[in-house]
Parts: sequence; structure tokens; C-alpha cells
Amino acid sequence: MMARALRLVPDRFRATDGVTISEMLVVLAILMIVLGGMTTLFVSASNSQGDQTNRTEAQRNARLALDALRREIRCASAASISSTSLTITLPGYCQKPPTSSPAQFTWCATGGPASYALWRYASSSCSGTGRMRADLLTSNAVFTYSRTAILPAPTLAGAATGGALGPERYVYDVTAVDAAGKETSGTNSSITFAAGDENKVTVSWSPYTGAVSYNVYGRDDGTSTVEGLRLLATTTSTSYVDTGPAGAFASMASPPLGTVRVELVVDATPASGSQRFRLSDD
Repeated sequence: MMARALRLVPDRFRATDGVTISEMLVVLAILMIVLGGMTTLFVSASNSQGDQTNRTEAQRNARLALDALRREIRCASAASISSTSLTITLPGYCQKPPTSSPAQFTWCATGGPASYALWRYASSSCSGTGRMRADLLTSNAVFTYSRTAILPAPTLAGAATGGALGPERYVYDVTAVDAAGKETSGTNSSITFAAGDENKVTVSWSPYTGAVSYNVYGRDDGTSTVEGLRLLATTTSTSYVDTGPAGAFASMASPPLGTVRVELVVDATPASGSQRFRLSDD
């Protein structure tokens, strides 16, 4: 009788299929572990991508800044250098866009103490209109200047006849070239003609040991006209007579200013220092 009564109970009342609270907690714990691992992986990948982007951008900016510095230094007619700044005089034809007169530009490494930036200013100091060219530098000691043995300044003797140099201040620089083609820097010397249309200058200097030839540069200092100091002649003697006319140059080459070393040490992740790299050029 009892067995028959049990058979009369519907199956839906007798079935007890399902999950217990313990089973649900185990499943949730497993899901949390899996989701936690996936979240950690996602965050790590995102941070890695950000670091890579920062490093690529920092490298690109540093290389562009180094290229711009290289072009301007090699075209400059004058320079004033410290470890943190470089002021150069660019003739008009070296500027972008070209102009009819020279101008001064200054590169400065500023900021700190954890990170520095390299700025370029259209002035003779680290002020005025500027543009940041590179950042995330680890040091502001960017520039190093060195110069080989310097020749004494040449002796200048002016004459009121025999040439076509008008009233003007004229600057001359003589450098020595050795057998390997290395050019030893000289020292500027100047002379001024107050009046007269027919003038010439005799430039003379002492012999330099090891020199096979001399380069004579003139005629102005880059402030009164657009040319700057340019190559007038290459000679094996120890004197040269400049009769003009102004603007007639043997070459548009400039005299060497010395060696300027630019070193940019960039750290794209300053906290860890894991993305540090070094760019330099002489």
C-alpha cells in the first residue's frame, strides 16, 4: 500500500536536482581566479604598450632634435656654448625660411630634477618664443665643447689703394690643414676701413707645425652682412692679399668653430629606468 502511495506522487515533487551553496561558492572562486588572471594580463599588456609608445616617441623626438642641431651647428658662423645651452648665429640662407640677415638661436636643456627637456628659442637666451624639441632627458648637461690647438690671430695690414673693399669692419680667420686633411682652428682678427672706396687687406701669419696648407676666411663677422665668414682662399704661403670685391668668395664653407658634442640620454620610464638610451653626435 505504501509503495502504491509513493507512485501516486508526481515526479516534479519527488525530484530534488540542483546545486548546493558550496558548489556555487567553488564555481565563483574559480571564476574570480580566472578573471583576476585575465585582468592582470590585460593591464600588463596595456602598460607595456604605453611604455613602448613612450619610448618610440622619445626616440623619435631625440633623433629629430639631434638632426636639427647637427644642421645648425655646421652652418653657424658663431657660437656660445655651455654645458646646458648653445647659442648660435645662423646666416640668413641657413634659416627656415631664408632671410636677408643673420639671427641668433639658443638651444637649452631645462627642467628637472627627475626629467629635463630640450628647447629651441629664437633669441640669444633661453627666453622668448620657444619650442620643445625633446623631453624625458636624464640630464641637462647636453653640450660639450672642445677645440684643438688654436693658431694665433693673423696680422692685418690695410692699404687705401689697390683693392675694392669699401668702408666696413672686416674679420679674418686663418686655419691650418695637415696632411690628413684635419683643420686646426684659428683666432679671429679684424680691421675697419672708415672711408675710401679702394682698399685692400694683407693677411699674414706665422707658420704652423705640420701644416701643408692654410685656409683664409673672411670678410665679416656675420652681424653687418648676411655672408658671415667664408672661405676666401687656400694657400701654402703664410700671407694673403684680399682685394675684394665684397661677396666674392672661393667657397661658401665656414671656418671650424671647434667640436661640439651633443649627448641626449633619454629615459622613457623614469620610475624604473628600464627604457634608457643614449644618442650622441660630434
